[in-house]
Amino acid sequence: PDSEAYMFRPTKAPDETASEARRDSEKSSPSLSVCKDRPSLTRAPGAASIGPSEAMAMQSNYDAIIVGGGPAGCAAAAFIARSKWSTLIVDRSQSEGFLGSLGNVSYFPGFPESISGAEILKRMRRQCELEGARLSTEPVTSISAADGGWRVATEAGREYHAKAVVVCTGAASRTNYLQGEREFMGRGVSYDVIADGPAVAKRTAAVIGKTKEAAEAAIALARFAEKIHFIIPSNKLEAGDDTMESIKACRAIETHFSTSLKKINGEEHVKSITVFSSGQEKEIPAVGVFTFVHEHKATTSFLQDLVEMGATGAIKVDRGFATSAEGVFACGDVLCGKPQMPAVAASQGLIAGMSVGAYLNSI
Repeated sequence: PDSEAYMFRPTKAPDETASEARRDSEKSSPSLSVCKDRPSLTRAPGAASIGPSEAMAMQSNYDAIIVGGGPAGCAAAAFIARSKWSTLIVDRSQSEGFLGSLGNVSYFPGFPESISGAEILKRMRRQCELEGARLSTEPVTSISAADGGWRVATEAGREYHAKAVVVCTGAASRTNYLQGEREFMGRGVSYDVIADGPAVAKRTAAVIGKTKEAAEAAIALARFAEKIHFIIPSNKLEAGDDTMESIKACRAIETHFSTSLKKINGEEHVKSITVFSSGQEKEIPAVGVFTFVHEHKATTSFLQDLVEMGATGAIKVDRGFATSAEGVFACGDVLCGKPQMPAVAASQGLIAGMSVGAYLNSI
């Protein structure tokens, strides 16, 4: 993942005059408010989501289009629509995406009880609809400049136009999952020790990988887990001497070199892993599996050279989540190229939505 892209570095927009106008607007309107009497073109409580066929009959012009309907996209859309700007969410599928695949979300503010990612998304999308946003389910194929704004083209041949676009297409576009990995996402499988480490407190967990990131995850997990099986699919760890010394010094960590993960086992939740080592398979008990074998990748190929990106395709933004293209914003996992806590993605979406409001007020 491109960590540099996640550092919200300032980027210059091609139209410097418009950039200055936006910054002036932000300074003069610290609350990022919008005109109270501005009519909403789509305000319709309970507006239903639509598919590609219904999309052909709907309006084409909006103040803002949100590409991606995960937590970041929904948070941005709800705020923008609530501020009376006509808003459209275009999402490839209501069932795909990282959050929707989680059987249980370990931490999301306001939900102390167990809740699935699909249920959180259902509620967030319902809120978007109640605020007046429209939802269309169709993959986006390109975004291009048009008529002082932006044209969003879809796989169904539909074209939408907007003054501002927010890209939140995530980083969950993977097909090379380990056996059992996708099945147990949110039910024992995780990619984030900070978010899910507490779930394995005083229990046994496994970390899979050979990189420095995997090694640091195993060290961090020792704060919570009683026992950590560090499964390393290589005869050496791709980490510095200091990291290696920390691994050796941690009594909770048991390293398994030249060992590959074959399967993640369980029923409702992860119970064990099956590994292959020294020519034979064996089962190791574990209630949590933190895997760093296959990297995720930001879903940005459809953007081509529209905005500045890092080496991995993660989008670079400033602190207001504006990209290098004037009027195009980005937030969520598309900024770091890997899944992050859904609550973090949603908070980024809210800030991006506020920035979009300020931008629309300035033009």
